[in-house]
Amino acid sequence: MSSSDIFDVLNIQQRSKSPGSTGSPTPSATVPIAGSKVAKPQVTGMQRELYNLLGENQPPVVVQSTNKFKEKLASISKPSPWTNASFRANKYVTLHHWVKGSKELSNQDQENQFSKFDVKLTIPEITKEDFDSFMKTRNENEKSLKDSQSTKEKSDQKEANNVDKDENTWSFEEVDGLFDLCRRYDMRWFVIHDRYSYGKPRSLEDLKEKFYEVCKHYFSNKDPNNALLPTLNFPKRKELERKKYLQRLLARSAAEIAEEEALIIESRKFEMAAKKTLNERESLLRLLDSPNSDQPVSQYLTSQGMSQLYGSLLSDKSRKRKHNPNIPENPWMKQQQQFAQQRQQLQQMQEKKQDRKHENQEVGSPRKTKKQKLELQTAMKRKAESVYAEHLLNKFNSEQREALGVISHGEKLPPGVYLRSTRISTFKPALQNKVLAALQELGLPTRPVMPTYKVVQKHDELLRQIANLIELKKHLDKLEAEKAISN
Repeated sequence: MSSSDIFDVLNIQQRSKSPGSTGSPTPSATVPIAGSKVAKPQVTGMQRELYNLLGENQPPVVVQSTNKFKEKLASISKPSPWTNASFRANKYVTLHHWVKGSKELSNQDQENQFSKFDVKLTIPEITKEDFDSFMKTRNENEKSLKDSQSTKEKSDQKEANNVDKDENTWSFEEVDGLFDLCRRYDMRWFVIHDRYSYGKPRSLEDLKEKFYEVCKHYFSNKDPNNALLPTLNFPKRKELERKKYLQRLLARSAAEIAEEEALIIESRKFEMAAKKTLNERESLLRLLDSPNSDQPVSQYLTSQGMSQLYGSLLSDKSRKRKHNPNIPENPWMKQQQQFAQQRQQLQQMQEKKQDRKHENQEVGSPRKTKKQKLELQTAMKRKAESVYAEHLLNKFNSEQREALGVISHGEKLPPGVYLRSTRISTFKPALQNKVLAALQELGLPTRPVMPTYKVVQKHDELLRQIANLIELKKHLDKLEAEKAISN
């Protein structure tokens, strides 16, 4: 890189080279003279005093000339005219509003665009002749009704008519004013009752009753087949009763409201309890339902068949009745729990006593093995169970036990459901045939017809005695044969 390139990078002006001068620049070439003034360029868009404060430094932001105002909108289309046109709000009032369009519209009176929503009810206009004819027909109808009534009803009706005679008399001016208010306020009865000022003061129910009565007479005379006639009935008594009921309802105290809410909650509780009892009753009926009659009954005679039947009745979801997965609670559950608690207490008491005895005995006796300890524990449990059973049966004598079918089992029963006839003792095949032959000789069936507890027990004793006699006969025959051989 040459020196001229370095000068160009540093923006230093070089002197013109002379024959006697060197190539290095001098400081006088780059530094301006102190007394000389350098002309500053004229800058627009910035105040002169602020620009002079910058000194010889360059401004940090490029200052450009900008326009403070927006440019004119370059639109080709002409603005549309607006006219303050007049329109008729109704037949009495004319108003003005701004409408987009030419001035020709201001000369024409337009209709209001919301006039189509100004719909009023068609209330008939009644003349005095019509009203007089209505009253005549009404009086004739009342006379015919009075003639058909009995004497007692006549007296009651006279008293009621004398009381309400002044209230039910309406002049034509009052009826005409009422219909005029109905047209003006579009059947808003609270406003009509507030504005009504003709003749005597009337209640809201009286105004409604008279209006519907006159309309009914008017349409019945003009068109007896009109479909509106059945709807022109105002039940004044029911309306008064309804308002009285609402007043009593709103005048309730806080205690009465709380009592009513409590009664509602109690009624809901009763309904829920009734539903619960119905569900429990259905589940009990489902459990007690018998199997289908087209299937043989022999498959349910064994313990396995009974367990299958019980499981099928509980898990059968193909019935039309609603299936409740919750099995109904046993009604004797509380009593069984009490018995279990008593049993545990007795067992604990006996275990404590026996532990004390064993502690006293083990002082002088040798130690026992694990097998002996387990056998001792099982024997103690069986004894405790038998004691507990006897404790429960102390309150029953033998006759009551037989009548109620209460039995105390000394040995542990096998799990599951079984029939008594399946627990009859059996023997070896050779001995079994001899026992059956002995039963046939005695004229007894091989199985009891009515397998009650006593019958099965006696039958089992008989079978054992027959088996013992057969064994004795066998030994006797053997001894006689030995004697015959020895002799």
